[in-house]
Amino acid sequence: MITNQFFEWLGGLIDADGGFYISKKGYGCIEITMHIKEIQTLYFIKKKCHGSISLRAGAQAARWRLHRKQHFLYICSGLSGHIRTLNRQSQFIKICETYNLHYKVPETLRYENAWFSGFFSGEGCLYINKNTFQCTISVSQKEKNILYNIQRIYKGNIFFDISWQGWVWQLSNKHHCNQVLDYFSKYSTQNPYKQAKIKSFKRFLIYKEKGYHLDPLKKEKLVHFIKVFEIKD
Repeated sequence: MITNQFFEWLGGLIDADGGFYISKKGYGCIEITMHIKEIQTLYFIKKKCHGSISLRAGAQAARWRLHRKQHFLYICSGLSGHIRTLNRQSQFIKICETYNLHYKVPETLRYENAWFSGFFSGEGCLYINKNTFQCTISVSQKEKNILYNIQRIYKGNIFFDISWQGWVWQLSNKHHCNQVLDYFSKYSTQNPYKQAKIKSFKRFLIYKEKGYHLDPLKKEKLVHFIKVFEIKD
């Protein structure tokens, strides 16, 4: 039996990295594509939902795909009410119409919901500047409205990034960062790669709180420690 919390999380990940599709023959499917280093997340989904996983030719990516009708309809029924971005909602409504499934309008997003952990698993980024030691949690999206829902709960700022013509929600305040990290302790991203970075990010915040970045000797160790955060996901 799959829990509602799992469907909240899965809805978030589909909003970030997935989609609903109908073939020319009228068959529906769900797909999620992630970087190869996050393939364990796709195997976690496969274990719960069935489906298949394949490597994408010419790209460092893997795709989970579900199309077998029995499992597909069960997962779609559970996802109803948990798809929040306008693009994915449009795709999902077509699925519901094709298979005569009940479409539920999502309720207002709350802290006590696993959707954000799934969305962050796909679109989230943890970054530490090695020169200023500023810690940043962010989410990037083409759709601005979904970021407003995140900002309403977790605070932070939203800005337009001209380099890729998209929107970014960003959080740097220590207290607010800790609130988000507490959330991930309650609602796992189910992404071992991201979870490892979250663990290191938490540790760095503790080191910074202790003033390690102000000590010349410890500062050098921190620069080495945060090397993993120099390149944004």
